[in-house]
Amino acid sequence: MSLSSGSIAVIVVLVVAGFLVGNFMAARPNANEVRVADFRLMARSFGIFPKLIACPAWLKDRYDALKPAKKDMYARAGNTSLIAQYTVIIEDLRLPMAQYHVMADRWQLITQQFYTPKMLTQVRRLDEQPMHLPDHIKTQVLGLSVKANHISLYWLDDKYQHSHKAYKLDKAKAQADLNDIKTQLTAWAKLIDGDMAS
Repeated sequence: MSLSSGSIAVIVVLVVAGFLVGNFMAARPNANEVRVADFRLMARSFGIFPKLIACPAWLKDRYDALKPAKKDMYARAGNTSLIAQYTVIIEDLRLPMAQYHVMADRWQLITQQFYTPKMLTQVRRLDEQPMHLPDHIKTQVLGLSVKANHISLYWLDDKYQHSHKAYKLDKAKAQADLNDIKTQLTAWAKLIDGDMAS
């Protein structure tokens, strides 16, 4: 079977067009990923520094409860789970290192062996305090850590404004939520530092 040069040209054009259409379809961003990226970018304008980190061991139980593992026959053993860490830096504070779990919408201190009496007094100020965050954020929170001049909230931000109907970030709601997050993180840091302690 012999093909003419015109037939070969048509076949080549169709193959190239097929590759272009396939690449275009594969390059379309996922609406949920775009929404989360927009939220993280907006967080920076509020002075909140988000980043993805491997889930620390002290948060693993809470992570597994909120996000059960999918059975993927192709997943590697020991696959690391990524969570969001939203950090606020407050220059004039000197906080001891501490980590808190979420238990019944309250912070629960994870006690360490190296606390001095002063440090223990400081970190206990937040122990058993309620989480004053919007419910749709509170349900995704894993934990909290403080150290030196920063406080970090660990949560599943990929579930934020998750809906199959919404394609864009609701900016007014996101701004209000980010303002709540920053206000609460700052208040908790000052409580631990002693500025707001009674």
